[in-house]
Amino acid sequence: MLLLENSKKLNENNVEIPSQLVSYLIGNKDFYKVIKSKNTVEIQAYNINGTLNLAFKNIEPKYKTPQVPLPTEILDISFKENSNTTIIVTMNNDWTLSFRIHNASSRIESSLKFDIILLKSPKKLFKNTLNISKD
Repeated sequence: MLLLENSKKLNENNVEIPSQLVSYLIGNKDFYKVIKSKNTVEIQAYNINGTLNLAFKNIEPKYKTPQVPLPTEILDISFKENSNTTIIVTMNNDWTLSFRIHNASSRIESSLKFDIILLKSPKKLFKNTLNISKD
């Protein structure tokens, strides 16, 4: 409950915090992300600033890559179920992030790591999955 109250305070104090957080985590330049798994290749277009797939000279692109909206509001901050090391941050515009803190080694030492995972991305995020097989 305390986490949710703090998220409400964040929203009241500065509406730019959610968008600045996501921009900090994914970067301030638009990019394509290619993810290869065993039988597929997925291409994602993080077109946050609208700089992907633009016209070149007088050649217009065949497909307009949609601009992805950044979040403007934190909806919820809560611990992941059955975890005291992972926090789930849910924001508007379909952004959900997982923040996990853990030690960087199996030995006892003062080193910590912070894992951040994008659990849910906006519906406007361009995704194209290609099936590949070794025939």
